[in-house]
Amino acid sequence: MRERHNVVAGVDMGATHIRFCLQSISGNVLHCEKRRTAEVIADGVVAGIGALLTQQLYQFHAQCHGLVMGFPALVGKDKRTIISTPNLPLTASDVNGLAGKLEAALGCPVEFSRDVNLQLSWDVQVNGLQDREVLGAYLGTGMGFAIWLNGAPWTGAHGVAGELGHIPQGDRLLRCGCGNAGCLETVCSGLALTRWYEQQPRDYDIGDLFIHASDAPFTQALLEHAARAIATTINLFDPDAVMLGGGVMDMAAFPRDALIAATRAHLRRPLPHDAVRFIAASSSAFNGAQGAAALALKRFAPTVTL
Repeated sequence: MRERHNVVAGVDMGATHIRFCLQSISGNVLHCEKRRTAEVIADGVVAGIGALLTQQLYQFHAQCHGLVMGFPALVGKDKRTIISTPNLPLTASDVNGLAGKLEAALGCPVEFSRDVNLQLSWDVQVNGLQDREVLGAYLGTGMGFAIWLNGAPWTGAHGVAGELGHIPQGDRLLRCGCGNAGCLETVCSGLALTRWYEQQPRDYDIGDLFIHASDAPFTQALLEHAARAIATTINLFDPDAVMLGGGVMDMAAFPRDALIAATRAHLRRPLPHDAVRFIAASSSAFNGAQGAAALALKRFAPTVTL
């Protein structure tokens, strides 16, 4: 008879791809998988996520004891309510009661999280910073930001803390995907970068933008916007370390050292200027899903009776 695996699951749902991770109760990662979001949820979120996880559980002869699922969205303090999903192709019927529907389909408890909290949870674990105060700045499609405090992601009074991309430090003539005008993400995000790149024909791919246009006024302004925003959070929170990552920062020739130098120029002296550490975030495609599984392990594994 095949040995049954007791596992938890992590899911990182993005606008383009959904990533899955199964992790055993003992802590070993059993399986990671990436699928296109549109294909997975073609017949609905519950049907798609449920079918894929059920297939994976059958393949590994596993029983799931809990799922943590991340979204690029506002998630309520109850960790079950999705408040806003501006960058996801989801309808109100998709998200209403989603946690309960997934629990019924999978037979295990389900919690939700902002995806950037999952990324930071993974980076904190990889770097052994669980007992430190850590900030995560992830410049990707948006300006992702998360806070690690007292051994867990800090989510604020209502679950929505850390929305750095939506502070009013952008172009007030541009409306953000959240509905407000002038958010930081209108000038400091992958969306803003793409909008600038597409304004005229370029003789290079967008992935090589920092190779060919690092001195362009827009690029320099984007770096300064990022530096001022990150410096503001450091001066406010006085962290031990700041993780720097995200799809934009992972692009070829991204001027990471210049960003750090520009950020340091705005820090309060002597502290936190002289003490804060800047650490490159890990860039595996499965960090969010693995971070979700790690949180699921912490949250649900103590309740498992083997």
